[in-house]
Amino acid sequence: MNSQEILKKIRLMNKGYLYAFLTALCWSTSGLFVKFIHQSAFVISGTTALIALIINHFYYRKPLKWNCFAFLVGVCQFMMHITFTFANQYTSVGNAIILQYSSMIFVLIYESVDKKRLPKLYQLIVIIIAALGMTIFFWDGFASNNLLGNILAIISGAFFGLQFYLNTKPQAIPVTSIKIQYLLSILSMVVYLFYARNFSISLTDTMFLGFSGVIQTALAGILFAQCIVRISAFSANIICMSEIFLAPLWAFIFLGERFSFGACIGSILMIIALSTNIITDYRLKQIKKEG
Repeated sequence: MNSQEILKKIRLMNKGYLYAFLTALCWSTSGLFVKFIHQSAFVISGTTALIALIINHFYYRKPLKWNCFAFLVGVCQFMMHITFTFANQYTSVGNAIILQYSSMIFVLIYESVDKKRLPKLYQLIVIIIAALGMTIFFWDGFASNNLLGNILAIISGAFFGLQFYLNTKPQAIPVTSIKIQYLLSILSMVVYLFYARNFSISLTDTMFLGFSGVIQTALAGILFAQCIVRISAFSANIICMSEIFLAPLWAFIFLGERFSFGACIGSILMIIALSTNIITDYRLKQIKKEG
């Protein structure tokens, strides 16, 4: 490999790191926008999906492939998104994002069930640490009336992990699945509006729905697609995890939200569990390649 090829590779990697951070930046605005929009989660999810679907239609012009498996993944993604939106309405932004990242723990569980084998020792330790963190969140939820939101965030994490794991299967078609998610979100909004009484929407709601659809849904998806082809999945995961810190930061700056003492302890345990899982898994794969 000559010097020009090396420089070209470095430039591509640098772009990949930038795209990954911008992806996390876009994702981190999700909870903040939900707090500013005074509408049902069905309206929020459906409107942002409609905006993203239109943008994606012009960005991805290749014909879509379809199968039942892609539809199943799309349903999982829809459930992940709608429960996360509801979670942000019933608990703090920080709690919702930290608990949704329990998805990686669920991936370990799904993998163990699918392959009919027990998790490795380090995976068991990760699951135990994460479970302790979630238990503390539950305990804190009883005291702060955030229990329903915390439960919905964990359910969102379970679906997030499931769609992530299913997308690793050879029959998966991620581009199709994301469009199925958008269509299901739009359909759920139409059904909700059909039965809703005295529905009205303010100019502020319209503005933030537009911002959310463009930034958090459409732009984030495009940026992630660009980053994942330039850098390793490990690097993308680590950088995108900055969302865990960015989302509570925006909530603190713009909403004055603060973590309670219990939520702080639970957050630290969850972040330790996630980091341990990613780093250990990466090191083991590197050792396997070298061996």
